[in-house]
Amino acid sequence: MLKRIVTGAVYVAVIVAFFALRAVDPRFFGILVYAFSLIGTYEMVHALAHERIGADGEVIPAVMPMSRAQKACVYGYAVLFTPAYYLAEFLYERAGYRSMITLSFLFGLVLFCLLVADHKNSDVKGIGSAMVCGFYPTAILSTMLLINSLPDASALGLLLIFVISPVTDTAAFFVGSLVRGKKLCPTISPNKTISGAVGGLIFGSGASVLLYWLYTLATGYEYAGVLSGWAGAPWLIFAVIGFLCAFVTEFGDLVESVIKRKVGIKDMGKLLPGHGGILDRIDGTLFASLFVYLAFLLLVM
Repeated sequence: MLKRIVTGAVYVAVIVAFFALRAVDPRFFGILVYAFSLIGTYEMVHALAHERIGADGEVIPAVMPMSRAQKACVYGYAVLFTPAYYLAEFLYERAGYRSMITLSFLFGLVLFCLLVADHKNSDVKGIGSAMVCGFYPTAILSTMLLINSLPDASALGLLLIFVISPVTDTAAFFVGSLVRGKKLCPTISPNKTISGAVGGLIFGSGASVLLYWLYTLATGYEYAGVLSGWAGAPWLIFAVIGFLCAFVTEFGDLVESVIKRKVGIKDMGKLLPGHGGILDRIDGTLFASLFVYLAFLLLVM
């Protein structure tokens, strides 16, 4: 438990440090996203496409094997994605998203070309594995880059992601431990309870409203989104955002639990002692990032 607490504290300190750097220049935050992308991609490739040694020493074949060329394509996609975004933003105003789309189509095209160029080693199953490892986490993390570049309240959007997700997880753990009751998804994650999930949703909603209030006090931000003519609109909108963000956070955690169960591993990595890998820490955050970006585009901006 002590190891888990210390690791969690270090992780929070790193996130806070990048938020401080972001105040100097928002592009500094891209370094954090880039690190998530590179480390998360390695963890996915290692989990899906590498052989493992079982407890009794037997060799367990890869669940979704890839050729060396397909792995190189996945890593190349992760290595180029974030720099390409910022290069496009530097050369052409607000054109970063075009680089994301172009690079993603190129990534898929190269994978199909490898069926011819590397036909002895690359197969269709490897294409599916490579696309999964490219999409999760790199492509999903693109929404975090897009939030970071929003013209208004971008800091609020990022705070919602990095606060609601851990608040939801922590509340779900403590409420579930205290109240207990019926299991949420016993065949996927035996320790999660319905009471914990409900507690996570409630505290996630509260964290969102509190963040909105503190952000307006600190920055003078004025809500100009849906129903902005009604004084109660921002409180309602951010409560809904918090609730749904907490929901997708919990769902994202279940998705990764399924992946690990299908692959036959306990953790996606060993980088964070007591927590596992980066993907074990940001699984819900990935889903929250996509949702918050869509919520800001449709409701807040």
